[in-house]
Amino acid sequence: LTRTENAQPAIGTVSLALYKLLQQAGFTADYFAGHSFGELTALWASGVYSEEAFLRLAKARGEAMSLPVDSGQDTGSMIAVKGDVEKVQSLLKGQKEVTIANFNSPTQVVLAGASEAVKAIQHKLEDAGLSVYPLQVSAAFHTAFVQHAQAPFKKAIEKEEFQASAGKVYSNSSAKAYEKDAQKMRAILADHILNSVKFKEEIENIYADGGSIFIEIGPKNVLTNLVKDILKDKPFEVITLNANSKGNSDM
Repeated sequence: LTRTENAQPAIGTVSLALYKLLQQAGFTADYFAGHSFGELTALWASGVYSEEAFLRLAKARGEAMSLPVDSGQDTGSMIAVKGDVEKVQSLLKGQKEVTIANFNSPTQVVLAGASEAVKAIQHKLEDAGLSVYPLQVSAAFHTAFVQHAQAPFKKAIEKEEFQASAGKVYSNSSAKAYEKDAQKMRAILADHILNSVKFKEEIENIYADGGSIFIEIGPKNVLTNLVKDILKDKPFEVITLNANSKGNSDM
């Protein structure tokens, strides 16, 4: 299931089903945002493209980003790091093979890069008192390690019809709302897989624009915890549809 070509359509399908349950109950949203692959889901939920287009793009993205196991190429690794983000950035200075792929919250980033370089930096980070968690992924996403995926995914995007969203959709790449122009939306989405995820700034911008009730529509509660960390003492509400991955999200 953690293989990219399986994981991405699986996450997309779970999120789509949960969102449709809410829609049938009369739910609507003003702002939409996802994390990494979730940006595809956010664009669908806001009405930018059809359900069929979303499922095609989820499949195309997963297939484009995966490399055959026997390719012999290093596809890179990713680690989540908890602690002082400034300390992480200072330890990364001069390190060309590892970059920050996700700016998740004031106390969490995800690093990605060449597998051996990621292993080496892990010990350095732990020695500095930071908590490090290796991620079960098949490649170093949001880095040049998935450059091979850009052209086929862009081709898949160009085939689909895009239209203006019903509410504001925020991009991981810029942390700002997408423009309503279809071709500009396609261009941002095509480059998305290579750019760092600015999730912290994205949530701050949604809050500044008036969003104060955050609903996590998907598996687990990872984004809920990030939102709590980002907004801290500000007045906001957060609701998780599948707070316990061992529980029943339908209930």
